[in-house]
Formats: sequence, structure tokens, C-alpha cells
Amino acid sequence: MKIDFTYLETVSDGDEEFIKQFVNTFEQTANSLTQKLLEQFDSGDIDGLGRTAHQLKPSAKMLGLEAGDHLEEFQHNPEKATKDRLDFVSSNCLDGLAELKNWAKEKGVE
Repeated sequence: MKIDFTYLETVSDGDEEFIKQFVNTFEQTANSLTQKLLEQFDSGDIDGLGRTAHQLKPSAKMLGLEAGDHLEEFQHNPEKATKDRLDFVSSNCLDGLAELKNWAKEKGVE
């Protein structure tokens, strides 16, 4: 996977504190919200799944992750979620997080 960091670089304008905060926030939300999506799917909480997809979507979209498109669809049509698609969203977000952390480290932000 290769993330395009152009948008993040533009909005951060080189502000290391902004980048650090984004990395920390994405780490927390990616871990907790992907787990919550799976739990909501398993419990049949389709409305909750749509709301959770809405929460995670902006960060995934900002990073250009494929998961962002799935999350946008789930936000509007949560019944389209499947276990396989949710597993993809989870792994795509976690892979994106690893790449984000590496990018930040290369920029000297830790």
C-alpha cells in the first residue's frame, strides 16, 4: 500500500505538532472504531455501524485509504457491510496507520 500524504502535508503546513496529533488520533480511532464496527456487525446493530463508519471515514479519506470508500458506503447504506468488507477496512486502516507512523518518523516527528 502506498498512501499519498499530499493532503496531510498541505493541511499540516509542516506543523510537527499537528502531524503528531493526527497520528495519535488516527491510532486511537483506527483501533477502537474498527473493532466497534465488527462488534456492531456481529450484534446486528446496523444503525450503529453506519454512525461508526461516519466517525472513521474522514481520517481514512484524508489518508486516501481504500477503506474510506467502504466507510462512506457503510455510512449511507450500512446493510451493505459484510464480514469480509469490514475485515478489509480494519486491515487497510491498520496498514495505513503503520505507513503513517513511518512517514511521520521519516519527517522527524515522533
